[in-house]
Amino acid sequence: MSVNCEQFVARGVMAGKQTPSDVFMRGGKISAVKPCGRGKANAGSKSSVIIPTLFDIQVNGVAGIDLQGSRVAPDDVAKITDTLARWGVSHWAPTLVTGPVEHLLHGCRAIAKALEDKRLARAVPGIHIEGPHISPKDGPRGAHDKRAVRPPSIRMFDRLLAAANGRILYTTVAPEVRGAIRYIKEVVKRGVVVSLGHHNGDADQIKRAVDAGARLATHLGNGLAPMMHRHLNPLWPQLAAERLTCSLIPDLEHLPAPVLKVFVRAKRPEKVILTSDVVHIAGLKPGRHALGGVPVELTRQGRIQLGSTGLLAGSALMLLQGVVNAVQVGAMTLEEAVASTTTIPAKLLGVKHVFSLPSVNRRANFVVFDIDKQQPQWRAVVRAVFVDGERII
Repeated sequence: MSVNCEQFVARGVMAGKQTPSDVFMRGGKISAVKPCGRGKANAGSKSSVIIPTLFDIQVNGVAGIDLQGSRVAPDDVAKITDTLARWGVSHWAPTLVTGPVEHLLHGCRAIAKALEDKRLARAVPGIHIEGPHISPKDGPRGAHDKRAVRPPSIRMFDRLLAAANGRILYTTVAPEVRGAIRYIKEVVKRGVVVSLGHHNGDADQIKRAVDAGARLATHLGNGLAPMMHRHLNPLWPQLAAERLTCSLIPDLEHLPAPVLKVFVRAKRPEKVILTSDVVHIAGLKPGRHALGGVPVELTRQGRIQLGSTGLLAGSALMLLQGVVNAVQVGAMTLEEAVASTTTIPAKLLGVKHVFSLPSVNRRANFVVFDIDKQQPQWRAVVRAVFVDGERII
């Protein structure tokens, strides 16, 4: 629905501000931002919150739409874009996980085809290839299919890059596997960001990977062995690496609240990206499902796990809820959580979209939501979303 009404007003407290504001819109642009008046707002209230739209760098699927396998279609990208937009996410990175080469090539081609649509190209700056060059060991491998794990191959990466029409944004690799350092150097030469993840690398291997150009750690604290040496493990070198930004999943399942707080404090908020790692099971009924051919269970509490093992297999999180979670447990201020889902990932991954609060003469790109504090876990309640001048809800 186009925003063409001159009297359309969104009301709320903008992140970083102290008092409520009224945001006036005309023809999809912000015509004025004023202190909250007495008139009726079309969206929001004095207690609502206004933030920029969000950027989720790791989306595997959602609401029954799976980006994995041989049946991915360009229309799936459009459907996921629309679903995420209703939760305030205007930009996102489709994630293709470890699988047969043919499936990865097909996924890249399908997404590249979808991005011929200018609207989708604005929403999807590129693809995340998570694997298949990860640890083959149980634990670090996580829910990835062991049969499809393979050593790093720049020839294979170039095939994927060609299939994606150059639209690979970043890729996740294990630094300790044979050939990883050379592979990282070659991928970086191609203008693609390298992230470390699903690995069991030691301090030296992690340092060599960072020296080779790795700049991100994929969902730190997950994709690890359940039992590790208390000091000599992959966590501490990545937390200590000044050149590494870390993505974290703030669903409070992947990282319990104390862990999330400690990780943020160790890295500092400016080196943290919050992401959902949401999978297609999110939004489905609790019970048994398949994730990349691997049996998983969605519990009534919203936890997606590998059967009775208890190991996590992606999340059912919407990123806006992750922002609220991080604020509730005291891991971040609202402003820090918003930056970690907007400007910080955009800068690291070279996305040129300007994520900012509403200002005069800019296109409307913001979210209005309430925080329901009536339950033990606060809930994000979306009141309105505007993307590129259009009201989504």
